Amino acid sequence: MTKLRTTLGALLAGSFLATAGMAADGAQDGKSVIFLGADDICEYCAVYNDQIRKMAADKGINLEVVTNKFDAAQQATQVDQAIAKKPDAILMWTIDGTALFPAMRKVQRAGIPLLLIDVQPDQAREDLWVQYSGGNYEERGSKAAQLMVQALDAKGMEKTGGVIMITGMVGQAQTISMTKGFTETLAKLAPEMEILGAQPGNWDTGTSTQAAAGLFTKYGDQIKGVYAAEDIMMQGVLIAAERAGLDPTQMAMIGDGCEPVGIKNIKAGLQYGTVLQSPVDEATFAVQSMVDLFTGAEMPKSVYVPHPMVTAENVDEVCQPWPTK
Repeated sequence: MTKLRTTLGALLAGSFLATAGMAADGAQDGKSVIFLGADDICEYCAVYNDQIRKMAADKGINLEVVTNKFDAAQQATQVDQAIAKKPDAILMWTIDGTALFPAMRKVQRAGIPLLLIDVQPDQAREDLWVQYSGGNYEERGSKAAQLMVQALDAKGMEKTGGVIMITGMVGQAQTISMTKGFTETLAKLAPEMEILGAQPGNWDTGTSTQAAAGLFTKYGDQIKGVYAAEDIMMQGVLIAAERAGLDPTQMAMIGDGCEPVGIKNIKAGLQYGTVLQSPVDEATFAVQSMVDLFTGAEMPKSVYVPHPMVTAENVDEVCQPWPTK
């Protein structure tokens, strides 16, 4: 069962409407939760971590934040340490959804409720967690493909030729899902277009610059469009294009995230579009999951944040500035 919380009002009210009565209101006060998340070295992660600390405190939840630098083995050790502390719940941003299944089983055997955020593992194993809240990565990839077709139409370009992709880390659940959503939707909407090649940008601008440079060298003027699975990776693509003497305005450049650099590039006309994934939305949903758990609300297995498509026409309306500390 999945659910999309589409407005903040519904988000804040839904839990309490689902409870048997007002007696459960405030049941989360004083509850202890250990959040196993990603390090602040990632800008998105830093905003998320800051917001979830503040929001959890506002709800009376004692949240301990434990981060790691995208190391699944380290996170597995952190799971063992969290279990030993016997919190009321564990909230986890799974660094690698597949590799951490054994750790999730340990949490289940310990009788500690497990809530997942941001990275949704294989749903065939969803008995291991109470709820996932966060992005729908396949939907995001699909909407990126829709934006690419829109961009080609807007630029008066035929829907033929080649596309290159700069993906996240190889093997990650979100990388697999975004790639699936993009390639399948593009094949339906523009069957004469071809995916020429793909390279991992590893959610990093510098790595993406190198990856895109190699693809630009190999495929050159065959490229009609570029899909980068995060706006900071699209920034690397734009750097590589400039160095290669290519004009990004003559290609369909699609990113993801509505990140500050993506907003800048869309307004500058260098990037056609992006898909919203807000760290504030994700933190809000995660805190609501904790509240729902402790108040006894009905909890669907998956709750997805909204992912509107964004272009220059609606960027100021949809993409709100990320809060600073």
